[in-house]
Amino acid sequence: KKKIKLRSRSNCTSCFHCGAPRASSVLSEGDDVLARWSDGLLYLGNVKRVDGVKQCCLVRFEDNSEFWVLRKDIHSCYHPQCHIPPIEPEVDSNTWICRQCVFAVATKRGGALKRGRFARLMQMMKQKLPYQLSTLDWDPQHLTNQQQCYCYCAGPGEWNLKMLQCSSCGQWFHEACTQCLTKPLLYGDRFYEFQCSACTNGPETIQRLPMSWVDLAHLVLYHLSLCCKRKYFDFDHEILSFTNENWDSLLLGTLSDTPRQDRCHNLLNALNSHKDRFVSGKEIKKKKCLFGLQVRAPPPLSSDLSPLITDPPINISHRRSRADLLTGAATSRSGCLRCLLVVSPPRSSPVSLPCQRKAAEPETRKSKRRIIETQVSAFVTSKTQSKESGYKPLFLQLKTSAVSALK
Repeated sequence: KKKIKLRSRSNCTSCFHCGAPRASSVLSEGDDVLARWSDGLLYLGNVKRVDGVKQCCLVRFEDNSEFWVLRKDIHSCYHPQCHIPPIEPEVDSNTWICRQCVFAVATKRGGALKRGRFARLMQMMKQKLPYQLSTLDWDPQHLTNQQQCYCYCAGPGEWNLKMLQCSSCGQWFHEACTQCLTKPLLYGDRFYEFQCSACTNGPETIQRLPMSWVDLAHLVLYHLSLCCKRKYFDFDHEILSFTNENWDSLLLGTLSDTPRQDRCHNLLNALNSHKDRFVSGKEIKKKKCLFGLQVRAPPPLSSDLSPLITDPPINISHRRSRADLLTGAATSRSGCLRCLLVVSPPRSSPVSLPCQRKAAEPETRKSKRRIIETQVSAFVTSKTQSKESGYKPLFLQLKTSAVSALK
């Protein structure tokens, strides 16, 4: 095995053993590790390559996909002094559970566990972040940082992909790591007043902000555009259908009392009366029942003072795991305890999407069709130009010359 020593970090992943001396943090090709994805969940993988200069590793996951993962997002086990909160010397190593394993079990799509032993352990551990907020370098709009360090888990993330921003510290937190949500988030949904456990020094607090019909239409279109990877959606079969099917999950406050027969008129009026946000199909010579966003960006909050970020998300896919739950403990050659707990994400989406019933054709077929259409149009164009210029193919020229010779 090729071993490369990495620079020591505050959250080093050396083997845990009560009273063990501090050693250099080493990763080897072929090691089984827990890699944190941008959705806040941990996935089991195997190290294929180690880059000590860039501090990252090429990890192969259980679905045979390979991605480069930052060293800070790869975990196996801990020094007692490096774990947050610190591990007491009298703790029994047979019953002790590390922070990463607690998060691996407790984090779920739609919100973390709220009851049970792991929920209580997670609540206690979340009161202290495993990094210093003051060391992060943020962009002017406080949406992304250069260290790619977010949430209680210190993992990567995308602010517009099911994350909540704390109103006190400004940090972004994954939906899967929060324990205060009653319903799953939609992509781009920031209509919450949220405070993290590190700021409250206890349970999280959350309050739903009021939404208008324009905000609702914008949020639904943005969520559908990311899930279905299209711009235009049919009003009756997709926009209105999605809204009605997930009406209770949207938590609309005063709008939630709107009768079902009145929702159609209110949504349609919002789409037609705000040309600065929405575009209709009739404006681009398509069906008038189609609607899309002028700019693919989340709906703005009334407190926003900066312009919208319109860059598309880098990745909205999720790592797949074959096993629903892998639990156990593996012992290294040195006899130190290594925890391996991985939870597979649910294979079903938390919200129903009408557009998912329409299977899209592979991109390769679309590309081939575009190439063929281009070639056919070019052939027709060249043939038309030949007729207009009086040019005759070779066999017609020979036929004409032969007829002339006979005459």
